[in-house]
Amino acid sequence: MNMFRASRGLHSSLRRRVVDVPCCRFPGSSGLNVGLITRGFGSAPGAGGASSPLATPVSWRGLALTGLVSFGAVSYYQLVHEEKMSSNGKVKTTGKAMLGGSWSLISTKTGDFVTEKSYTSPTIIYFGFAHCPDICPSELRKLSKALAALSSKGIEVKGLFVTVDGARDSVSNLEKYSKDFHPNIEYLTGTPSMVSSMAKLYRVYVSKADEVDEGDYLVDHSIVLYFVGADGEFKDFFTQSMKVADIVKRVEEEVKGS
Repeated sequence: MNMFRASRGLHSSLRRRVVDVPCCRFPGSSGLNVGLITRGFGSAPGAGGASSPLATPVSWRGLALTGLVSFGAVSYYQLVHEEKMSSNGKVKTTGKAMLGGSWSLISTKTGDFVTEKSYTSPTIIYFGFAHCPDICPSELRKLSKALAALSSKGIEVKGLFVTVDGARDSVSNLEKYSKDFHPNIEYLTGTPSMVSSMAKLYRVYVSKADEVDEGDYLVDHSIVLYFVGADGEFKDFFTQSMKVADIVKRVEEEVKGS
């Protein structure tokens, strides 16, 4: 009898224990929801000494299963979210860029008219002007290095410098200008209408700035190198931020892959 009373007293003194088990976060929820699962080990004395019914017991196995399901749901949501964000960052393009076409200019190398059909090897075209103080010389030096690197790999590419200032860049002026850069760059000029016509084919922005002292002026223009394949088709373009190694790699891929 004494043993029975002692056991009963211990049973009555136990309290409910509350175990926090994280529940899953579902799409649309603001954060990680935490649910409370009550595990009853006994009953506490109620009002008037009466005992409340025992809570439904939860086994450790049940808790483990709940946690596993919750973890799986959260992981799945995060995976879907990452895939969505990744797909939003990708840009898919189809079709062919509408750049290039038929043109005719004058070569400073021969003094003769040349067209897009005059070149059977890949070309890299740059639009600029001889009076440009810094950007054009910098881009031509980059192009010179790229042509030299490609030549060392057995890949011959012709560089074409197309003036956007036909009024000042005569054949003789460009011939002098060409001596500072790679010998495989050919310089093309023409009447303002001829130059404007070719610039439009490659969507080149050209705008004459205000004249300064003694009638001198600058020309604002796009700073882009245009890569054209041996078939005369536009292949790619290289912006001012592109490095020589990047240009060489892209051209090499195109030439060896064709």
